[in-house]
Formats: sequence, C-alpha cells, structure tokens
Amino acid sequence: MGVAALVLAAGALVILVVIIGGDGDERPDARASTAPEGIWRPMSAVPLPPRILAASAWTGEELVVWGGRGCPAGRCDDETAPPFADGAAYDPEADRWRVLAPSPLSARSGAAAAWTGEELVVWGGRDATGPLADGAAYDPDDDAWRALSPSPLAPRSAQATWTGNEVLIWGGTVPGSAGEVAFADGAAYDPDADAWRALSPSPLAGRFDMVADWVDTELVVWGGRTGAANLDDGAAYAPATDTWRSIAPSPLSARVVRGSWTGAELLIWGGEAGAEALDDGAAYDPRADTWRSLASSPLPARRGNAQAWTGEEMLVWGGAGGTGSFFFGTGGAYAPATDTWRELPPSPGRFIPETVWTGEELLVWGGIVASGGHGAPGSIEPALDGVRYDPRP
Repeated sequence: MGVAALVLAAGALVILVVIIGGDGDERPDARASTAPEGIWRPMSAVPLPPRILAASAWTGEELVVWGGRGCPAGRCDDETAPPFADGAAYDPEADRWRVLAPSPLSARSGAAAAWTGEELVVWGGRDATGPLADGAAYDPDDDAWRALSPSPLAPRSAQATWTGNEVLIWGGTVPGSAGEVAFADGAAYDPDADAWRALSPSPLAGRFDMVADWVDTELVVWGGRTGAANLDDGAAYAPATDTWRSIAPSPLSARVVRGSWTGAELLIWGGEAGAEALDDGAAYDPRADTWRSLASSPLPARRGNAQAWTGEEMLVWGGAGGTGSFFFGTGGAYAPATDTWRELPPSPGRFIPETVWTGEELLVWGGIVASGGHGAPGSIEPALDGVRYDPRP
C-alpha cells in the first residue's frame, strides 16, 4: 500500500503514487445539517472510448463532451498518450447519447471550453507532440462546427469563461524542461464577429488550475499554481473597461481549486497544495470585496472532485483524498443561506470527472476510477460511465 497524490494541471496530469485501500470518509468533528437526501442513477452507455481531460459544457439541453485522452496501461500521467478528436452529447431527458459531427480540430486534450448560449467554443490544448493554439465552435442545433479565427495567444492549455458577450481566456500552461510553465496574458473572443482582442496586463503572476469564474461584471481569478508553487492571491478583470483590480486577501491558504458563483458570492472549498488535500473553504463577495470562512464540512479533505451550484446549494462529490483513501464516493451540499452542510448519499467514486448542473440534476461523467473498485488497491483507468444525482428527497 502507498499514498496517492494526484495533481491536475490545465491539460497535464501528474500521478505520484499508487492506490491505498480503505474509505477514510469518517471524521469525528464532521457537521451536517441533515441526513443524506436525493438519489443517484446511472447514465446510459456512451459511444466513445474512455478518456480524461475532455472539453465539456452543458448547453441547456445536453452535456457535450469532445476530445481528451486515455490512460494506456493505467498511466494517466502519460502525456504522450494519443488524444481523441471525437465527441458525443448526452440528453438526460431521454437518457441517450449521440455522436457529434467531425470537428475541424486535430485530436487534443486539456483544451479551454465555454458555452456561449449557442455554441461550444473549444480552443488550445495539447496533443502528443505539444501545445496547440487553434480553435473551433460547435453548434448543437445544426450538429456542425466552424473554425475560429487565429488567436493572439501562444499555444497552451487553459481555462475559458463566458461573459455573455465574449469568451475570456487568461493564464494557462505548457510543458517545460523543468515542469509546467505558466502564462500571465489573456485574450477575449467575440463569437459574433469571430474576432479576438488581447487583454490588458494583469497584476497577477502567471498561473493555471485556478478559480476563474464570471462574477457579475468581472472575471475573478484566485489561487492556482505557477510551476511547482501554489498561489493565494487574486484579481478581477472588467471587460467593459479592459482593467484589472487586485482583490482582498483570502483567509484560505495557497491551493489548486475551483469555484462556484451563487449570484452573490464565489464559493471555494477544498483543493490541493502539492500532495496535500484540503478541507476548508471561503466565500468571496465581489461587491464588498470581502471574504468569509465557510462552516466546517463533514467531508474529508479532497481534490479533483465534482462541484456545481444548484441555485441553493454547492454540491461537492467524489475526488481523491490524501493519506486516508484514493477515490471518494461521498459528498456534501453547502447552503450559504444557513452556512450549513448536509451529506449526500454515496455513489462509486472517481477523480477529475466532467461535471455539469442541468437545473435539476448533477451529471458526472468520465474521470479516473480504480480498476479494483472504490477504495481498492490496484491500477487506475479512465471511466467510461457516468452517474446523475437528483437532490430532491
């Protein structure tokens, strides 16, 4: 048995060990507001090979998944693994998948992706030979793709955010001789004009794997890492004025993490710092430029988990632990209105899945699972199946 430590870069996955057995989901100081509620159901089989690091988005009707790469012989850290250039869309109403029309893009993983309300915009990523700088947009109504105009950005893997008018891409990473190399520049893409513009310089150091959420009228960036160093600062970008502002210091330690915008606060919980999984959280109010700490969670520390905002709760499920377990099949729901948590019913766990909230359900697809079963020693492999969680009792 050994300790499992996984680090996900924007397009790069580093796995530092082997799986340990045991759930490790019990914490004596755990606090939950209610007993587990809701149900999990399996999704129908997808007509794609197993993969990780795909581009994905919820369109309002379907979960669209494109690209990504596999884990040959369980080696999910093998960046030379052949990537994919195919995709599929899942309709939860019919519990049915359909194959997407062929894309003009070459096979890749770790691409930036954003849903504009009409198209899934995919840009950048990397293939087995290196980073890429082209992109395309997919229209699910016509099942058709179009190529994007050339971007002013250098090739990279990155994150994308939709503002209501533009797709914003800032930061990102490429592999270097001594590890991942981070970028500190960005660009905005206007899908109506098929045109790009460069963003003004940011006060932040280059980074990847950070919070990057559209919050009211700004892109809020916090945390992440640059090379091997984790970061704990942040800034907000306003497209209307093409300006940045530094945000107030957070009570959280430096980490790789994701965020959930509630309409009033940006919620951040868990994440990782090196090989250490974390179990604390905070909420950022962009209007007051203030932070507050979240109530203690009943969940063990974890990273690479599914996370989504339902309109009332932040759902956290799955992910990888530190020394207590490898993949969690447990989760919790945080209600900011009462600053309380409730536990979710268990379901077989996984790491770094594609995750969307449909308005009624949490869809969790793909990611990495243990071939020996949840919490069991053995090799790891990409999951081909998916599950859906309905929080209603």
